[in-house]
Amino acid sequence: MLLTNCIALLSGVLALQPPATRVDSLGVLQGRVVEANTEVPIGSATLVLRGTRVGTLTTDDGRFVLSGVPVGPVRVVVGRLGYRTDTLSITIRRGDTTRVTIPLQPATAQLQAVKVAAAATERDQFRLSGSPSVVTVRGETLKRVPVIGEPDVLRVVQLLPGVVATNDFTAGYNVRGGESDQNLVLLDGFPIYNPFHLGGLFGTFIDETVAEFELLPGGFPARYGSRLSSVLSVVPKAEARSGVHGAASVSVLASTLSLGGTVRGATSWNVAARRTYADRFVSLLSERQLPYYFTDMQAHVRHQLRNGGTLSATMYRGKDVLDASLAAFGDSTQAGGGDILFDWGNSLLGVAYTQPLGARWGGDSTRVMQRLSWTGFGTTLDLGSGSFRFVNRLSDSRAWGEVTRWRGAQETLLGYEWSGLRTRYDVTAAASSDPILAVGQRPSAASVYVDHTVRGRRVVARAGLRGETVTGTGWAGVSPRLSLKWFANPNLALTVAGGSTTQWTPALRNEQAPIRIFDFWLTADRNTPVARAWQGSLGGEQWFGGERFVRLEAWVKRYNDLPSSNLFNDPDVLGDEFIVTTGQSYGADVLVRQLESARVSGWIAYSYAVNWRNGADGRFAPVQDRRHNLNVVTSFRPGGVWSYGARLGVGTGTPFTDVVGQLVRRRYDPITNSFGTGNQEVPREPIGGVRNGARFPLFQRMDLSVTRTKPGKRTWAPYLSLVNAYNARNVFTHFFDYSDNPPTRTAISQFPFIPTAGVTVSW
Repeated sequence: MLLTNCIALLSGVLALQPPATRVDSLGVLQGRVVEANTEVPIGSATLVLRGTRVGTLTTDDGRFVLSGVPVGPVRVVVGRLGYRTDTLSITIRRGDTTRVTIPLQPATAQLQAVKVAAAATERDQFRLSGSPSVVTVRGETLKRVPVIGEPDVLRVVQLLPGVVATNDFTAGYNVRGGESDQNLVLLDGFPIYNPFHLGGLFGTFIDETVAEFELLPGGFPARYGSRLSSVLSVVPKAEARSGVHGAASVSVLASTLSLGGTVRGATSWNVAARRTYADRFVSLLSERQLPYYFTDMQAHVRHQLRNGGTLSATMYRGKDVLDASLAAFGDSTQAGGGDILFDWGNSLLGVAYTQPLGARWGGDSTRVMQRLSWTGFGTTLDLGSGSFRFVNRLSDSRAWGEVTRWRGAQETLLGYEWSGLRTRYDVTAAASSDPILAVGQRPSAASVYVDHTVRGRRVVARAGLRGETVTGTGWAGVSPRLSLKWFANPNLALTVAGGSTTQWTPALRNEQAPIRIFDFWLTADRNTPVARAWQGSLGGEQWFGGERFVRLEAWVKRYNDLPSSNLFNDPDVLGDEFIVTTGQSYGADVLVRQLESARVSGWIAYSYAVNWRNGADGRFAPVQDRRHNLNVVTSFRPGGVWSYGARLGVGTGTPFTDVVGQLVRRRYDPITNSFGTGNQEVPREPIGGVRNGARFPLFQRMDLSVTRTKPGKRTWAPYLSLVNAYNARNVFTHFFDYSDNPPTRTAISQFPFIPTAGVTVSW
């Protein structure tokens, strides 16, 4: 009933909009931007109508549609990094679509033109986007940040404002006080559930396939649902050159090969594969051998249809495998005491269709989009060749479609999303004829949403509404979203945003475990409620020229019905895997950024945050409660073949549960009338103090890198990175021993000084 009412309400929005600029006084400009000499399409080129806030970016195949253009002669500024900026005079016809092909000349010594185009993406977001805190990082920027082994999207995300990494050994991240499973991660618009390798040490995205990524830490529009805290959208690279081009890289962690090209100017394709030799990498840090490896495979195909539509497909497959004998670890009392098989991985297959429809349904132009995808995650832990077996499976079949209409300065988006989830959580043992635990869930989730944006001379306002329901929960809800940006002048804007988000896919995790291998996904049901969060923000953004800006934003977030793993659940009782908590987070983020067009580029990100939760054992701070967090990232290119990178990270300690004692269990012997351990080594059980009542000391680390790029028919780029350059002893965890008098506490450090090197050759 709720969805029926929402559909009726949202459909009526199109008819209830306030009058806009007269349709017969506006037109549409459509066409392509190509390289002048070769006619190769130029993607991500910027087109701006001079004297207005109307603008757009070209797609990967160089196409664009610019709506709401006044009739008559207009001047359009077109630019792209690496090309000369050009200004064209075009006459727009009344009530019609004007089609043009715009050639751009490659830039040579005209550095000023390159600088103007370089700031386009961030500057356009500032002028046109209603999302107040979005951060975009291009693929080339990834390669300038000091790395562990090779460039990593998720490691760079950790360096952005509002984002916290609990320790060095995880590529996972927490956004504005949220849990690590509350982040929606999208590859070309399709969801991925566990984008991590090697216990969370590395991300799954191959850097050579990444065109850019975008992080929305709050205030995101109604089209995004199913997560509470943030949206990370990774855009794959699309090859625009004819022929076959590619890159091969070798690092201390893995080898990667990527290839791409175009077919007849209408189809672009990219494929990439990566294979690690992590066993060799681990042997540098430990005397033990680790028979472990992971692989990644990714493909992307995009075809431009004759009617102006686009059909694309994206595939990803990643797998981690640990296959060994227990005796090899010294954990078995006899040789050949059994095998251990531990594997996990993600799979993704998605197709998307986008079609411009021209002036329809009362608008200047209209576009439809439809996406279909299947996402899977699975893990298997087999100890002793079937003696103990643990299996977790999740699959997400999803359909997502929307219609976007532009009318003057207004943009309306109406869409739906349906997902069918399947989860399995099984534990079996050879000694038992029945499963120890068997949980299967098959819910479906349906959503409809509307977003309406108005772009005026001084104001950009967006209002949205998302209606949702999940089968098997008895729950349905409506999530409003609102953002407002007011321009005090062309370079200064004040923003306010707020809204509600929901999540019905919680993950089982032990927050006291220092390393997170992956999340064990379940879904909400009658016993586990749908989580909800309300968040709001207030901030401002000031630009200094076209390449530098400062952003300040204060935020608050309140959680209701937030599932938290029950560390004392009974395996024989279904439905007690989670306990319900509430909580609140608030803080402020500061971002100072110099865009990548200058010799010196990078950013300074500072975050202040306070987080707390209310659980069955009272009020406590979650493990991601880092009060102060500072990251300084810089890249210096003096000219020539050398470039340098540096990162300084400083943060206050995160909380942990201190151990105040240890317990040894003894058995009563009626013969001797005494308690003893039976002459056996008995493990000591820790006795914890106040939950997360203690904190680790200050964290600090500096990373450095240097790259030498030699261009030519084949471009060679060897690099050297120094992780933790001055070998800071940051505490990872503590080991306690209460058998000594007085008791002792030993600190285990995070990353030591690690030099890593690699080389990339591209053609």
